[in-house]
Amino acid sequence: MTRIKKATILGLVFIAAAFITMWILVAHPKFLFAKKEAANSIYFPDSNLEVNLEYATTPYEWTKGLMFRTSMPENSGMLFIFPDEQIRTFWMKDTLIPLDIIFISKDKKIVDIKENFQPCTSGVSCGTYESKFPAMYVLEANAGIVAKYNLKTGDSAEF
Repeated sequence: MTRIKKATILGLVFIAAAFITMWILVAHPKFLFAKKEAANSIYFPDSNLEVNLEYATTPYEWTKGLMFRTSMPENSGMLFIFPDEQIRTFWMKDTLIPLDIIFISKDKKIVDIKENFQPCTSGVSCGTYESKFPAMYVLEANAGIVAKYNLKTGDSAEF
């Protein structure tokens, strides 16, 4: 084969590969850029409770949490996801809705529960609430959900 034929064949193969790649991107954009999506909810099988989720996964989101929210839909909450398991401390600064706080271990078991924390807008005198045991995940949900669904330490969570 001459050099010109080889170059022509390689050029056609390259053009075909580029065309196929472009077709895949247009027809199936998630194929190459697929991102694993987190579950939209957390399920507590022992209580048959499913909670719709928002996520807090960055230091900024951990700090802001549910601050300044005036309401949250029933059976909804924010799941804080941390990179490791340790004692977690939360507060209610500028949180305008009462919350239950559920601390969950890395093996997805409830290790502590704090119920019915009331809003705190003063900033200076807002107390902090610490888990009794290390947690990797923390769920903040509307106050009363723990009592309504009889959640307790040791219950498992699926997400």
